[in-house]
Amino acid sequence: MKGIPTLAATSAAVTAMLATPALAQDAAGFYKGRTVEVVISYGAGGGYDTYGRLAARHIGRHIPGAPTVIVKNMPGAGGLVGANHLYNVAPRDGSVMGEINQNAALGQALGTKGIQYDVRRFTWIGRITSNVEVFHTWHTAPARTIEDAFKGEVIAGGTGPTSSSVVMPRVLNQLLGTKFRPVSGYKGGKDVTLAMQRGEVHGGVRPWAVLKSNHADWLSGKQVHLLVQFALERHPDIADVPTAIDLARTDEARAVLKLLASGSAMGRSLMAPPELPAARAAALRAAFDAAMKDPKLIAEAARAKLEIDPMPGARLAEVAAGVFDAPPAVIEKAAALTAKPKKAKK
Repeated sequence: MKGIPTLAATSAAVTAMLATPALAQDAAGFYKGRTVEVVISYGAGGGYDTYGRLAARHIGRHIPGAPTVIVKNMPGAGGLVGANHLYNVAPRDGSVMGEINQNAALGQALGTKGIQYDVRRFTWIGRITSNVEVFHTWHTAPARTIEDAFKGEVIAGGTGPTSSSVVMPRVLNQLLGTKFRPVSGYKGGKDVTLAMQRGEVHGGVRPWAVLKSNHADWLSGKQVHLLVQFALERHPDIADVPTAIDLARTDEARAVLKLLASGSAMGRSLMAPPELPAARAAALRAAFDAAMKDPKLIAEAARAKLEIDPMPGARLAEVAAGVFDAPPAVIEKAAALTAKPKKAKK
């Protein structure tokens, strides 16, 4: 847009200002004795909460003035309640950060109802980890490779009709010709796992980080088969498993799948409301980068078997803005494929 500086230029300017002693002192003066709130747009106990609290426990030591950092869960509407709050209600002074849905940019680009924010104006602090999702089947299921999903039906357990566990198998069917049969209605990933073990479904979609940390015995014992991963690039741990993008046979399919995989790159990230004072935004970004290298955070993540894959705030902002670079025809196609199916008329 005209009149808006590039992200690279903005990042360079912010970094330069932080290097100015007077501005660094200003940030320290603001944060000293203050409480900083981290708003997590999901309930306690899930992946967003786990990673958000991990970052919150360590970032305060690296913010000038060493403020106290507390966490507040604000679930609702698939993360929209928290995201809208951070954009429209939360103070824009650096005293509030947050963690929102990894598909916040994608949802905005596709015109999801209820969105009252522009992700390009959020102050992106940094990514804690990426979130590669993998479709896996139980060892007794007929499908052991993605090629099997082209030959016969694969029953995919899922949660809500707009969740990735339901949407991604449906998208692969329409774009690639696979034969997944999504079965939605399970309350959560754990319920899908139990259904898979009972033989009600053949498999489902789960984050790779969850599979390898919570079910390492499945992998070592070859109790599950990994069919396809939903990511922009193959995760180094499972480089032999194709991404959905790898399977595309047309430029259109490849572009749509790339757009839909953008959320995996956003992952579990911290951001803040728009229009933060430059020195405080830079201080928070620098504090985040330092926290991700903090031996105490790294040790805690290792004990909890949590994968850490950080990305600096400036780069994260570019990833979020890049979602809107997709051609209108690609966005329209992706919106049609991911829309909630209409109920058949009686």
